[in-house]
Amino acid sequence: MKIVGGRWSNWSGGVTCKPRKIVAPKDEVELAAAVRQAEGPVRAPGTGHSFTPLNASEGGVLIDLAAFKGLKSTDAERRTARLSAATPLWQVGPLLYEKGLGLKNMGDIDRQTLAGVVGTGTHGTGRALKNFSAEVAGFRMVLASGEVVECSPSVNPDIFAAGRTSLGALGVMTEITMSVRPAYKLIEDNFLLPIDELFRRLDELVAANRHFEFFWFPYADVAVCKSLNETDQPAPEPRTAEQMYERGEQGSADQRAFGAINEVLPYAPFLLKQAHKLFSQLMPGTGKVRWSHEIFPSPRTTRFNEMEYALPYANGPDALREVVETIRKRRINTGFPIEYRSVAADDVWMSPFYGRESATIAVHQYHRVDTGRLFDACEAIFRSHQGRPHWGKRHSRTAQELCGLYPKFEEFRAIRRRLDPTAKFLNPHLRAMFE
Repeated sequence: MKIVGGRWSNWSGGVTCKPRKIVAPKDEVELAAAVRQAEGPVRAPGTGHSFTPLNASEGGVLIDLAAFKGLKSTDAERRTARLSAATPLWQVGPLLYEKGLGLKNMGDIDRQTLAGVVGTGTHGTGRALKNFSAEVAGFRMVLASGEVVECSPSVNPDIFAAGRTSLGALGVMTEITMSVRPAYKLIEDNFLLPIDELFRRLDELVAANRHFEFFWFPYADVAVCKSLNETDQPAPEPRTAEQMYERGEQGSADQRAFGAINEVLPYAPFLLKQAHKLFSQLMPGTGKVRWSHEIFPSPRTTRFNEMEYALPYANGPDALREVVETIRKRRINTGFPIEYRSVAADDVWMSPFYGRESATIAVHQYHRVDTGRLFDACEAIFRSHQGRPHWGKRHSRTAQELCGLYPKFEEFRAIRRRLDPTAKFLNPHLRAMFE
């Protein structure tokens, strides 16, 4: 948890707050007592990788869950693993690998905690693969009263259904049981495709690969494509958890150059087209074979803010074309690519993928650049395509809009009010959506 001068900041620096109190419980008993006694808003921000004010607690209480890390147990027969909720993803992979296990999917960043990615519905890519929340088989949670509840499909099933993606609005998770599988290796392929050819072949590429995604710098005419598929080819021995952490914190020369160019672009818009063409040519990495937890994430050391929406799968291509056309027509300045992925439908009440197969479109802006022009323009397009926001990324949706996007929205709010009648876990950002 990053605290400087009494102020907390998220990873990008775009969200800050000054809590009245910071609590670092050593165990679940201390956590329950702290939550019971606290006055709101009470938030547990993990590593601060949400770009929204999800965990801002101005004048409230921040909970540091640093003590809640590690692998608790595994069940080979049921293919599940029980982990402490604040275990960072860079540690989860090596811990499971030691037991011959792996997560079914991951996103492209491993800096977050397990509770953070579960609570916000974070995802990877793969048309047949679900997000983190949908792979939760059970969890323990401390409620506003200090009561600790165990939740699964058969124990407190209503809290389980609502709690797998709950934005920390129902309570504080302490342990999470994830569905896992035997450890596996993936082979990565990176290649460039002209945009017109990409869209002609998009469904084919998504169907033919376990994982497929692409990145489009909007002033370029090619896409940087990436696929991952299972393989039996040999792979190097994976890094330790400590080495995975260090890898994610150390920027390469390419990343430093990318950051430097993004410092300049706001003052030199005439360089945009050349920069995007250069980035597109330099971005594809070399093919490689690695164990899954090592190949999914990539180091992301250039700080940014992000907006991402999940759209009905069929709407994805048209929405992306509209986004790029709008950026070009309005000459919006951005040094980052647009990221496009696919995700399977699930049954998690507040998951962006509830009941529908989706395409996700993510737009980024350098952390020193105002996001207004880019994000406002893109969000208007996403709205027109029935888009649901990623809960950890910038959006402006309110309860009135969200209730029409999520069939179980009112059921979720009813459970939230029952579990936390005084709204202890709601800050202003969450109140606008769920109170």
